[in-house]
This record gives sequence, C-alpha cells and structure tokens, in this order.
Amino acid sequence: MARKSRDEHLIQVLHVAEMYYFEHMTQSAIAERLSLSRWTVGRMLESARDSGLVHITIDHPLARHHRLEVELTERFGLAKAIVVPTQARPDTTLDLIASAAADSLTLLRPAPSVIGVSWGRTMAQVVHHLRPGWNHDVTVVQTNGGVAITRNDLVGRSVVLMAERGRGRALTLQAPTVLGSVELCRMLRADASVARTLEMASHADLLVYAPGAADSGSVLVGAGHIPPADMERLRAAGAKADVMSHFVDSSGRPVDPDLDARTLSMDLDAIRRASRVIAVGAGLEKAEAIGATLSGGLCTEVVTDSEVAEAVLGRAAGRSGNRS
Repeated sequence: MARKSRDEHLIQVLHVAEMYYFEHMTQSAIAERLSLSRWTVGRMLESARDSGLVHITIDHPLARHHRLEVELTERFGLAKAIVVPTQARPDTTLDLIASAAADSLTLLRPAPSVIGVSWGRTMAQVVHHLRPGWNHDVTVVQTNGGVAITRNDLVGRSVVLMAERGRGRALTLQAPTVLGSVELCRMLRADASVARTLEMASHADLLVYAPGAADSGSVLVGAGHIPPADMERLRAAGAKADVMSHFVDSSGRPVDPDLDARTLSMDLDAIRRASRVIAVGAGLEKAEAIGATLSGGLCTEVVTDSEVAEAVLGRAAGRSGNRS
C-alpha cells in the first residue's frame, strides 16, 4: 500500500513538472486544475529539481558555468568569478573572455573613477569590446612600464583607448618595464611623473590585468627584456606567472629579487592591498599563471574559461591532497 502511495505521488510530481515546464502553466493554474494548494505545487516542483527528476540546463555558447564559478569563489576566497565555456578555437575563447570582462567593467556600480591597467594582448582585446561611453569620467593608469620592441601598440591600445572610450584621461609610464640596473630603476621611480603614476595606480578603485605565462611565449621574452635562457632559469627557480611584469611562484612571491628590483611596476603588496583586482585569462596555457595569481592572493575576481577553471581547481585539489 505504501509503495502504491509513493508511486502515485511520483506520478503527480511528474505531472506537475510537465504542466509547469512543458505547458508553461503557472503554479496557480496547476493548483486550480489539480485541486491542490499553490504551496503544495511549489513543493512538488522543488522536489522534482532536488531529486533529479528535472534537470535545468542553459544550452548556449555564452552561458556561464555556475558550478565552476562557485567552486573558484569558495576555494580561493574570491569576491566574484566569471567562467564562460571554452570554445572550439582559442581565439574565439579569448574573444568571449574579453567580452565578458568588458561587460563586467561596464556594469560596475558605482563606476570606478580610477582604474589601474597592465597592458598586454588580452587587455587589448578587452578594450576592443568596451563601447564608447562605458564610463563617464575615468582615469586609466598604467601599472607597469612598456616594452621597447613590439609588433603593435599594446600600451596605447590598453590604456589610452580605454580612457578615451570611458570619456576620461590616461596616465602612462614612458619607460621600459625591465631596466638594466637596480639603480636606474630607482632613479626612474624617483622621477615626479613616474612616481605620481605609480602612486595613483596603487590607490586605484580597481586594478585589471591579465596574468602572463612564465614561458618562452611571454611578451617580455618577445620584446627582448627577458632572454630565453633567463626565462629557463626563472622557470627552474619556480616562476609560474608574470603579474604586471613581476615573475612569481605558486604562492605569488618573486622568484628573482634582483630582476624584481629592476622592474618598473607597482608593488605586489600594493596589488594585494587593493580593494578590487580583476584577473583575466583564457586558454590552458594560462592555467598555471591563473592558478598562481589566485593562490598568491593577487586578485579578488577572475574572468576565465571552463578548461582553465577545471585545471586550476584540479591542481588546487591535488596540492591539498598531497598535504593531507
């Protein structure tokens, strides 16, 4: 008798779910048709979802991965995570990530008045997706020096254009990001215009950057600032990411103090103190860098794709397992 009662209840739950999801009936209409209370219908729909009788999926290439967002947020203590599906082509994935990051910047309320930005290929793509008027009076500040050799104007694209489209102004650093000596770097930091820019970046309402991979594909290698042999040495010393031109290990610490002292960039401690820091990255080649950024406490929010998120969470779980 009890089995029959359970079967009858299951059939009624199934019937309620079909009317709600297939026939698009309201809960009140279902309650009236079946002589039930609206509360009972609501409980049945909740039961259908909790038991797995009903699965709700959003099937669209732009749909975000809520589960991965929650796991990243909880695992790394983030304020927010945006995870979009990895696409068939890497350039399409990057474009989708850049669009999501641009949307996030546009929707910030209150709108930030000062934004610190690290130049790069990913940030240039983010700026490409920012529409004119995305902000109404923004100051965009360059967080680290530029490169001497480049195929396109990454600094200008990421900093000046971002400011122009935000109806504001840009403060750039007219100096290389890696200097030949510690003394030269100190002298440049003492320059009034450089000091003002770095000071403003360290107190910005928001920092946005794309962690770079610590490998031969680094833009700093391509620009000649870091010779390939030095990059191999940095890798051997534990370098996992390029964070605003600082090469850091999996804990977010610099792996080469001398190189770090010759790097014209806002300090890592200033990045950690910032109230809001968005890291943007796409592609499995960036998974290690994103993971180091998150583990090192060098961002409060992340925008990435599902393959990167899965890889970062997998590595984090592996490290936790090894410690236990």
